Amino acid sequence: MTRRQDPDDDGLTLVELILYMLIAGVVLVLVSSIFINGWGAQVATTDRDAATGQANLVTASLQKSIRNATEINPSTGSGDTLVAVVATGSSGWECRAWKRDATGDLLYKSSNSVIDTSVTTGWATLATGIDDGPIFSAPSSTRLEYSFTASAGSATVPINGAVKAQAVIQGAGPCW
Repeated sequence: MTRRQDPDDDGLTLVELILYMLIAGVVLVLVSSIFINGWGAQVATTDRDAATGQANLVTASLQKSIRNATEINPSTGSGDTLVAVVATGSSGWECRAWKRDATGDLLYKSSNSVIDTSVTTGWATLATGIDDGPIFSAPSSTRLEYSFTASAGSATVPINGAVKAQAVIQGAGPCW
């Protein structure tokens, strides 16, 4: 006695198997492309956030310090280096300096005496990936203009601004 197979027990034909594999392959390609695009967007966002963070740190440092400065050094305030005499309280002051080095790092230093800008040992790094070209311009001993581009990965953030020294401290300095 032969047992008759139920049509549901027939299994898959080769054509059905190939068709299912093609459908699964298309779905896999779609899911993979969505994942890859999302990953690329995350990398771009991370780079942009890092560049923006560096630019904000530099801008905040310059704005706060120069606004509280009595004067800036025009001779060093044009190009890659800036030195300022900054009020730190009712009768205190300190020297603060910013310098972009040859590798594109923007460095910062504060001191209670003259700052030698030719030696960068002991300086803190505020930002990396700062573009070439002059970033500081000091049209007077109390006005600073700055323009630079901060980069991180594939993202660049252009920054332009100006600030005026507004503090008055008798007997402050010298810082240069």
